[in-house]
Amino acid sequence: MSNWPTKKLGEYKKKDAVYFLLRDILSCFPTSVESNLISALNQHLISKELTRQILKEEVQKKSPSFRILAGALTLQKFFLIQLPRAAFYEVIDVVPELRHCFYNDPRKTIRGLSAEVILRLFIILHFECRILPGKGDQSYIEQFKEHFSKDDMKNILNAHEMCVPVRFIFERHGIDLGGGDEIQKRIENTLNEFYS
Repeated sequence: MSNWPTKKLGEYKKKDAVYFLLRDILSCFPTSVESNLISALNQHLISKELTRQILKEEVQKKSPSFRILAGALTLQKFFLIQLPRAAFYEVIDVVPELRHCFYNDPRKTIRGLSAEVILRLFIILHFECRILPGKGDQSYIEQFKEHFSKDDMKNILNAHEMCVPVRFIFERHGIDLGGGDEIQKRIENTLNEFYS
């Protein structure tokens, strides 16, 4: 029987069969994975915690595995899509690793996936902590800002490797970008509000 459920990220000293099973599952991701598997993995504390631990360990390696990084980033992306109000509390823990993937990994797919996860996290934080009445805990915004400046966000917004258009991500979270010249102006306004 495993002792995983009660532990938090970083507390796992011993790697057991569940850890290695999840590494194998993550290595299968970029090719073909059913959405119900992704949904199931994002419902369990064990898989969410281990995915983030594996991501943290993988970026430290001299030659990180493409499949493991892509699998871990895909899980983070779908976690933010499926459960945005709950997910940012957990995804914020891997912000340094997301930055590393975006700026230091030369592979377009990894750069694109990390850009999309970063942008989704940014928009959710903006919505939860700046737009909603009562505004959420501002410490999450500060934690995000420690790793991503306004200029970093402009680089991410201009990344062409993202699979989903920037407009779709903004509008999914209630930020209408309008059309034509308004788009850039509204994006700039959102960045200014977030970084004020």
